[in-house]
Amino acid sequence: MGLDIEELEEIESDAGLGNGGLGRLAACFLDSMATLGLAAYGYGIRYDYGIFEQGIKNGWQIEEPDDWLKYGNPWEKGRPENCYPINFYGRSQDSENGEQRWVDAHSVSAMPFDTPVPGYKNNTCNTLRLWSSKATKSFDLQMFNAGGYMDVSNNFFL
Repeated sequence: MGLDIEELEEIESDAGLGNGGLGRLAACFLDSMATLGLAAYGYGIRYDYGIFEQGIKNGWQIEEPDDWLKYGNPWEKGRPENCYPINFYGRSQDSENGEQRWVDAHSVSAMPFDTPVPGYKNNTCNTLRLWSSKATKSFDLQMFNAGGYMDVSNNFFL
């Protein structure tokens, strides 16, 4: 096709999927399983930033944020139909019908993103599912600026 592989390698960002060494090891394991024809799912956290981008300045390593999602990820498929609320803190309380329910919790919304991991020269395709979380309410910057972040009972989210 008239393309220079070395030029493509320079353009293509590292597919670290926002993970460090263990995340890469897990992805390699999932890939090997697919190539061996073993069906599997891999799960992890979809961090907004990876471990770091390495640079060299004046002979020293410098670390910068790895904004691996800056341009999106064409290999993944977001699954908004599978979002789940995840609660932190709170307490159990009796409801009117006598059942227990969780109240006074801080909540985030967890959404999965699936990436296919095909096996080599076979029909096995495994899935890497990374979970992303977002706040369910907007941030209360006034409370934060007033020092409310020191008290865990404060709810920064309106």
